[in-house]
Amino acid sequence: MASRILFQALYPRTALATATFFAADIASQAIVTSTESGIDALATGWDPVRSIKTAAFGLGIVSWYGFSSSFILTKIIPSGPGRIGFATAMLQAAAQQALFAPPLTFSFLYTSAALIHNDENAFETAKEQMPAVASTAWSFLPWVNGLATWGITSPVVRLLALNGIACGWATYLATIATPGAVVDVAGF
Repeated sequence: MASRILFQALYPRTALATATFFAADIASQAIVTSTESGIDALATGWDPVRSIKTAAFGLGIVSWYGFSSSFILTKIIPSGPGRIGFATAMLQAAAQQALFAPPLTFSFLYTSAALIHNDENAFETAKEQMPAVASTAWSFLPWVNGLATWGITSPVVRLLALNGIACGWATYLATIATPGAVVDVAGF
């Protein structure tokens, strides 16, 4: 019984995290290719192995980490019966960004540098990228996640909205993790 409940809770998150990171990497490759060469990204080719490796991060790390962090936050900051309140939603989103996002973000930057881009100095590369990524994350992620969690009452629409936000963020991460990519945060 418990394994069935766990499967029902994790399977949609796992599938969505995998698909989100796969799609985000394809978008990132298109952005980097079109920015570098000034031509249509689809005409130059796509690296499916890179996208599969990025999707594997979504499958193996993000889905479980996201499920665990959400579970822990709902125990620490309970929402009570019924619809989640605005203050609770914003507090949970800020706590998520403060407690759980930094290790997950750093692990993506490190994994991307080490396993996808074969960077021998992966730890240093991730350490250099982290401050800019963290400040960008704090500028909007807690607010949009909190507002989506509070403002969207339909669980299906809320899940799709939050995964749309996650896809945009994963595209940004995959782009910034690409060696030599120039990322204009204001224009992204």
